[in-house]
Amino acid sequence: MEEKLQSSAYQFIKSLWDKERTDSYLRLNTVMYDVVNLAISANLEFFVDDFINIEKNMRGGYWFGMNSNGKGMGDGFYSNAITFNNTSAIHSFEKFAGLKPYITKEGHRLHTWSIIWDEKLKYKVTGFDYESGRIYLVAYLRKDYDEKGERKLFNFNNKEWLEFRKLVHK
Repeated sequence: MEEKLQSSAYQFIKSLWDKERTDSYLRLNTVMYDVVNLAISANLEFFVDDFINIEKNMRGGYWFGMNSNGKGMGDGFYSNAITFNNTSAIHSFEKFAGLKPYITKEGHRLHTWSIIWDEKLKYKVTGFDYESGRIYLVAYLRKDYDEKGERKLFNFNNKEWLEFRKLVHK
């Protein structure tokens, strides 16, 4: 029987999954979340279906985490992959989430907690809705450092985002 080729990231994550000796689901879930982030930050290679397979084969629904909107599982992995410029993890996560990337005018991918600015407002990404393919942002006045004043909520699909980003710059 021919063995299926696995990425270095998947092998690393699966090895921990197979050999873990924790005695609690809470600890296991925490460890699994951390080991995926470790694989991302170590810039291990992910194959395009890895996040799909990790979630399915290692009960990721229990430990991937949800975004603040409650509509996007695993957003923390995507943010970490973008922060550490792990392009293989980025592409794998985008396939898992069915997410078409949201790109700034400067060519940067947006992720949860990304911040962009215009002349008056600071916009912070709060998450994505994978089903509808929308990105969610909250905006405060630039001078509202504590973010306690009036806020404006935005959400866009990719086409709407392309129009909106023409108005916003860093």
